[in-house]
Amino acid sequence: MAIKNRILFVEGIDDQHTIWAICEQLKIEETFRVIVPDGEGKIPKKNARQNELGGIDNVLKATQLNLIAGSSAVERIGIVIDADDNLNARWQQVKSILEKADYENLPDLPNANGTFIKQEFKPTFGVWIMPDNVTNRGMLEDFLEFLVPDKETNPIWAKAVKCSQEVLEEIEKEKRFGKSHLAKAQIHAYLAWQKECGKPFGLSITAKYLQINNPHCEKFVEWLKRLFVV
Repeated sequence: MAIKNRILFVEGIDDQHTIWAICEQLKIEETFRVIVPDGEGKIPKKNARQNELGGIDNVLKATQLNLIAGSSAVERIGIVIDADDNLNARWQQVKSILEKADYENLPDLPNANGTFIKQEFKPTFGVWIMPDNVTNRGMLEDFLEFLVPDKETNPIWAKAVKCSQEVLEEIEKEKRFGKSHLAKAQIHAYLAWQKECGKPFGLSITAKYLQINNPHCEKFVEWLKRLFVV
């Protein structure tokens, strides 16, 4: 049973189900909750509308609410967020909240293995910036690309990449889809062409269309364990 005062806030349902699937596959002890916060940065009520949940702003609100406002007796808090177009800018947003909450000796850059901050009399805090805490641009879908089995020789992945890039070249001028979201197109195309097509990310991990036995996922899991289980 998850411990109520150990919470991992994430940007969306895709992140939530991806993490649930990874934890289930690896039989990670259920010592924390994975929450998509509402528009006030709070744990949503059961009748909350899905389109009002998640997003980077809500996750940062949840971080501030729990670390600065002291609205709950949270013991350990973690966040998983996308780097999007600027890893350093994203880290500075998080660092600013931590500084306002009087955390000390904060690093200038996020840790490549996932940032973990422990300070006496304060909640233990951790942040993972997708995809790998190092790449300047990226998101959940870039992390999922790491999970494509035999990616270098996988013919379905190769076709998904080729087709996505060709389509992007055709439609980019229409300003409806940009290069920064190419990873989204590629991973969805790849999953659309599986035996059971179009499975969500979490179920795709369960079905082994995405496989977690690789160093990138292992690093993420070790960060999770250190933050919530150990």
